[in-house]
Parts: sequence; C-alpha cells; structure tokens
Amino acid sequence: MDLLSFVVALAAVLVGAVGQRMIGMGWGLVVTPAVALVAGPLAAVLVVNLYGAIACLMILPRVWRDIDWRRLLWIAIPALAVMVPGMLLAKGLDTDLLRVAVGAIAVLGVLVAVAFTSATRTHDGPALRVASGTAIGLLNASVGMGAPAVGAYSLLSGWQDRTFVATMQPFWVLISGAVVAVRPLVAPEGSPEWPLWAWFALALPVVAGVLLGDRLAHLVNPTVVRWTIIALSVLGGGALIVTGTLGLLG
Repeated sequence: MDLLSFVVALAAVLVGAVGQRMIGMGWGLVVTPAVALVAGPLAAVLVVNLYGAIACLMILPRVWRDIDWRRLLWIAIPALAVMVPGMLLAKGLDTDLLRVAVGAIAVLGVLVAVAFTSATRTHDGPALRVASGTAIGLLNASVGMGAPAVGAYSLLSGWQDRTFVATMQPFWVLISGAVVAVRPLVAPEGSPEWPLWAWFALALPVVAGVLLGDRLAHLVNPTVVRWTIIALSVLGGGALIVTGTLGLLG
C-alpha cells in the first residue's frame, strides 16, 4: 500500500464526512476516487460504503427529528431492490466503460434537471421517487457513486431543506449497509488486503469530519445547498468520465 496515496485518502475522508454532515451528500464524490488510488476501483466500492455507513450512523441521532420517513421509503426500497443487479453489472461489464457511460448520463441528467426546474416549480411524485431510487441504487452498487442521481432528484423535486440533509443519513445507512453485507457474496474478490491499522486509521477522519461538520452546519442556507448539489453532481459525473477514460486509455 502506497503511504502517500493513503494520506490523500485520509484527507478525502475528512472532507467527505464534513460534506455529508452539512449538505447530506458529497461523500462518494470526494472519497471514491481517492480510495480507488489506494485499494483499486473494485475494492473502493466496499470501502466507501463501509465508512460512509459509519459516518451516516454518527450523524443520524443529530438529525433524527427532521427525517422525512415517507420519502425515505419511496427512494430506499427501489434502491435496495436493484443492489444485486448493480453489482452484477459492474462485475460483468468493463468497469471503465461503465464509468464513462454512467458519468455522461449523470452529467446530462443534472443539466436537464437544472434546465427544467426553478425555485417555484417542482416535479416530485411517486414515479420520480422510484426512478431516482433505482438510479441511485444502480450507481452506488456498480461504481460507488450515487451522488449525481441524488443531485438530479433533489433539483427536480425541489427537496433541498434540512429534511433532505436529515433523510439522506438513514438512506445511506440502508444503501451502504446493504452493499457491505451483500458485496462479499456477489464479488468476494473486491476487498482490499490492508493491515489492521489502516482500517482503524481511516475511521479517525470520519469521526473528525462529522464533528467538524456539526460546527459548520449552521452556515448552510438553501441557495448554498442548491448550488453545492449542482456542483457536486456535475463533478461526480465528470470524475467518473475522467477515471473511466484514463482506464480505457491505460
């Protein structure tokens, strides 16, 4: 294991945990590319979901009263339903080609969502929730980055208040926990062979990031949330395109 890459991963985990606490997303975008440098792209999916679930579990008691349980069920059930197909998709197809395709679709989806929404008009409903949950589940299980689909749904539905931040915590506990539980059965080769100290070391910035995010959460306003979601979603899709392209060229 390259020590410099691991230090970069530690820093990314810290930033990702802060973002997850403050705006309810951004974990996978920041952490997945950094962990992939250390563990490889396949193993990164397991690592990102494991520590993402831990971060969200820490945040959960702090936001419990603001959770929108009804909307959580609408998006979580379809996301869980496509978990295994998403893993099999990643295992059966060329991973880099899949990243490029998913990244392009994700960026297009966010741009369309921005074009068709405004602060006064939203498009939320059962069909959008089910479709969004399905897309998030497939993206997270296959390439470890569901943020672009989360961002597109947030923009289309106009769901960008404190209940969004709160509801994303149990959502990712369920989705990431399912990946951690099921992935060793579907793709047993996708686990990094790290020394025990590395697993514990990676948990430290998770704790620090959540605590720091607690201190900064009051600085967030709806406009900041909206534009941060747009930026993170586009960057998430762009990161998939770049990493996939480099993999295909390399």
